[in-house]
Amino acid sequence: MAKAKNIIIIEDNETFSLLVTHYLKNNLGNVQVYVENSGARAIESIKRLKPTIVILDYYLENDLSAKDVMRVINSMDVRPSVVLLSSIKDQAEKDEVMEMGIEKFVPKSNESLYDLIQVIETILSRDQSYGNSGKSRLSISAIIGLISLIIFFLLALYLFIQKG
Repeated sequence: MAKAKNIIIIEDNETFSLLVTHYLKNNLGNVQVYVENSGARAIESIKRLKPTIVILDYYLENDLSAKDVMRVINSMDVRPSVVLLSSIKDQAEKDEVMEMGIEKFVPKSNESLYDLIQVIETILSRDQSYGNSGKSRLSISAIIGLISLIIFFLLALYLFIQKG
């Protein structure tokens, strides 16, 4: 069996990162998903794990910005494919970070998780060892998984609002 592909999610919103992680693990085969909530820790993980794909949020509130992370990734000998999963609205900022070598932009929303799977499958299908034809398929289990994740997200949001 082929070695599992590493995917690192760089996202400072814990609820959203759990949602994405759960969805990726349930809908992709032979991947290992890691989450980092800061740019500095993400860079260390990228160097150590040598992921195939990095999923990067533009708005990181902790230490390094998405641009800082991309500068470091661009200086590496072996670069992972980078997908920008973000709610970025400013077109100039988006264009600037995309020009830094980001392969694909996926707008951040609950509905975008299926699009994210398609992007990741396309990237992974370039590597023969993944064993996926790259064709997208929306199965009943994927639909049920997406619905359960949306319910989970809404419940987490409800609980967050109740605390406030």
